[in-house]
Amino acid sequence: MRRRVLPALLALTVLVLLADLAGAPLGPVRGIGDAVLGPVERLVAPRADETDRVRADNVRLAEEVRRLRDRERTSDQVAELDTGELPSVTARVVALDRAGTSGPERITLDVGRRDGVRTDSAVVAPDGLVGRVVSVGEWSADVSVIGSPGSGVGVRTGAKGVIGTLSGSDPTTAHRADELVISQLTRDRVRAGDAVTTLGSPGSRPYPPGIAVGEVTRVERAPGRLTDTAVVRPAVDLATIDVVAVVTGPGRTSGRTP
Repeated sequence: MRRRVLPALLALTVLVLLADLAGAPLGPVRGIGDAVLGPVERLVAPRADETDRVRADNVRLAEEVRRLRDRERTSDQVAELDTGELPSVTARVVALDRAGTSGPERITLDVGRRDGVRTDSAVVAPDGLVGRVVSVGEWSADVSVIGSPGSGVGVRTGAKGVIGTLSGSDPTTAHRADELVISQLTRDRVRAGDAVTTLGSPGSRPYPPGIAVGEVTRVERAPGRLTDTAVVRPAVDLATIDVVAVVTGPGRTSGRTP
């Protein structure tokens, strides 16, 4: 077909040029052009429409694949969430607020009072502790993340369970903005590589015991002090946080049985 069309187009072009040079009317030439090019246009047009349709289908299928992968990733994250025996509700991070030097100090979740969320509820990601709920609306909740100002967390460190308080800063210890610190640790009881977990709060509010918080990267002792300070790498990367669990049920409200 191509071998027939190209000579016809070439001949038509030459005919138009000759007619124009001779001053002849172009009406008959246009008629010939329509007769020659009409079948070509009818042949090419359906192919162009088919190409557009295929492209649209490819875009639609690519979007469907993206949605399925996102749903699968969310399902995997939900399966990894662990709040022990405490009831919880799954939520998604929908906003990052009040960014500090080390990242966001607050995040907003897509669950609220109607989902059973209350203030001082712990928020947990697949990798560990995120923070605690500080305000609740009907359909959303704000969370203060660990390391933000005023968000001290009681923790245990290492196999011996050395007790300390984790915070976002310590004026006596140099550390990166994205690192946390544990102050007032018993000397020589903590070392780099030790795991840090929550100590637990009365009634598990805000924090149930045993939730991963991070890992000690180094231990420092300020001159003249009788205690150590541990620098901790957080277990949760707030830059990639997506799906979380919010503890909604009460914990233990009475003393342990002897």
